[in-house]
Amino acid sequence: MMPLSKWLGITMNSIRIVYNKELLDTIRDRRTIISMIVIPILLFPILTIGFSSFAVTMVEKSAEQIHKVSIVGKENAPELYAVIDSSTRVKIVEVDSIEKAIDTKEIRAALIIPDDFMQKIQAMDSTSLTILYNAAETKSEFAKNRLEDLASDYRKNILHQRLLHEDLNPKLLRPFYIYDDNIAKEKMGSFILSMFLPYIIIILSMVGAMYTAIDLTAGEKERGTLETILVSPIPRWQLATGKFLTILTTSLVSTILSITSMTATMFFGIMSFGSMAESLGLNITPVMILIILLMMIPTACLFSALLMSVSIFAKSYKEAQSYVSPLMFLVILPALVSFIPGIELNLQLSFVPLINICLIIKEALMGSINWLFILIVFISTALYAAFAIFVTHRLFEKESVMFRS
Repeated sequence: MMPLSKWLGITMNSIRIVYNKELLDTIRDRRTIISMIVIPILLFPILTIGFSSFAVTMVEKSAEQIHKVSIVGKENAPELYAVIDSSTRVKIVEVDSIEKAIDTKEIRAALIIPDDFMQKIQAMDSTSLTILYNAAETKSEFAKNRLEDLASDYRKNILHQRLLHEDLNPKLLRPFYIYDDNIAKEKMGSFILSMFLPYIIIILSMVGAMYTAIDLTAGEKERGTLETILVSPIPRWQLATGKFLTILTTSLVSTILSITSMTATMFFGIMSFGSMAESLGLNITPVMILIILLMMIPTACLFSALLMSVSIFAKSYKEAQSYVSPLMFLVILPALVSFIPGIELNLQLSFVPLINICLIIKEALMGSINWLFILIVFISTALYAAFAIFVTHRLFEKESVMFRS
């Protein structure tokens, strides 16, 4: 009987050979390099900095424009009309049909003044104004806001005059002021990151493993190289383990690079706010990083084994993609839990796959670290991953699956 130490040495050597071979083939694949390294590094800077800068520029450009508006019933409120006409923020134009002009973007908004406006103002009664605009158009929204601001200033002036007429102090209308003070200013950046990062970890753990899992199973079937590997003097479970470790490596590398890129991009983005950076503090401690890494390992194991099991059923790369696509939607839904306010991790949710990972990472980033829940989430996810790995190994033993045609 072979000694245990010798058996372990031979087994680990066989797995290492398969792992090195598969990893080398994976690195040579251009598609894998792009999905594992290039996209994670470039994706978040492009999306965060590029798109955000473009969006901010377009919004600022729209806000700086002098928008065309129309006034209906200007003779009913000459003072208000004069206030609006003297403003440099809007330009009054005459149109035939108000709604048609807004719809065709000839004007952005219109102010409707009722016939009895001045009579009610002079009688110290109340009346109303109507602003027509298109809520689906950003520029129309800006024009509406400007008309509201001008009308509000005019209303304050009338109110002030009424109080003086009655020999009353305007401060009577505001007996006290309310100020708010956020006691967690240094956590706002972490709060924003805690919504996005769990979702990113879940999605990237799966995407990072997806292409490698398909290529090492269905891809080899399609290329006809799987049979060559199977006839080698290595047990099937060692072969499956080597492939699994290769998929796990690509998943972890892709996720770590994505997290690093996202955090660095967000940090430099917050620093660009200048004086506002203090209110958007990003406080990431070594304990938080440790917890994120701990949660990544069983999550990546789960996805690697799951994708490997699904892909091995397929006869071709294309067929495997059709099997994996529905799985992506099943993963996205629980991953969105990090965006839902009010949901907190409890004992029941700590056993729910994926949701427990999202919530434990979210709470850790917010500084709420419960080691009991962390242990439960890690062990439960590791057990789910172990079961998925067991299923994968069993599938590699089935000839009907490996040589499905």
